[in-house]
Amino acid sequence: MASKNRKTKVLSYNLHDRCRKYTGVDRSNVDVDAMVNLINSDHVQEMVATNSLQGFYGHQIRQRYGMVPPETVPIKGKLVYLAPALKTIHLRASQDGTVEHQEEFFDNEPGELALRQYAAQAGGFSTAVNYKRMGGRLIPTGFFGFDYVSQPNYASNVGDGQLFDGLFVPEEPEGVVSCFDSATDISQLSPSEIVIAQLLEDQILQTYDNINSQLHLLNELGNAQGLVGELSEKVDKQKRLQQLREERKKELYTGLVNPVKSFDSVQQHAEQILQSMDQPSVKEKAKKPKKSFGNIFSVWG
Repeated sequence: MASKNRKTKVLSYNLHDRCRKYTGVDRSNVDVDAMVNLINSDHVQEMVATNSLQGFYGHQIRQRYGMVPPETVPIKGKLVYLAPALKTIHLRASQDGTVEHQEEFFDNEPGELALRQYAAQAGGFSTAVNYKRMGGRLIPTGFFGFDYVSQPNYASNVGDGQLFDGLFVPEEPEGVVSCFDSATDISQLSPSEIVIAQLLEDQILQTYDNINSQLHLLNELGNAQGLVGELSEKVDKQKRLQQLREERKKELYTGLVNPVKSFDSVQQHAEQILQSMDQPSVKEKAKKPKKSFGNIFSVWG
């Protein structure tokens, strides 16, 4: 199930400080002023405003197919859709080298996996920038947004999910360097571009296969957890219903006024009441004998 909240907070890092001492790629030879001006340029800001500054899950796609790769490519007989994982919705750089940016993950498979990794604080954002070598320094000539990588270079580029930065790749024609700010330095690669291309293609294919597999497993896990939750709710309801029934029975028994009697005892009591009703309720007074007039006048006779 796709997540609803897909935007990061505004993240910030400083171009002068990678917050790394022993790992990553040194950036002290980058012209920071030129980078700040490039980020704030009308061209880059228009890309942000039109939702065109997009990034991918990993750097391999840009390494193999350029900074602006095609939408689909054939790899080992498969037509692979190179869907972006995120877009930059806010970007600004200050003269002191501080870069602020905000990202929004797309509601697709690469975007969902990148979002889950971000929420789990695994990996971070990495810039995709073209440079030109001039007098021992790297002058940025093209800013193409952020990719989501597992081993970034700028360790201070952190947010809700610990965000960092990027990676080096070989020089392109006319002395332009495609440079990603990742801690993995592959600038010393084999001269065989065919081998490199094949390796990158294998990585891209494996990455997209893994994305599909991981999201499928996560969805299955989510469905299973949902079923467990539903069953748990049903069991709780049944327990509560049984508890209410027991309480109701108890109330009925304890609410009786008289103790419970057998049918025979009730019948006997009823017969006694009927018998008492048949007997006179008031006793008749004993009759006194009547006086005889004969007795009165017997003395005269």
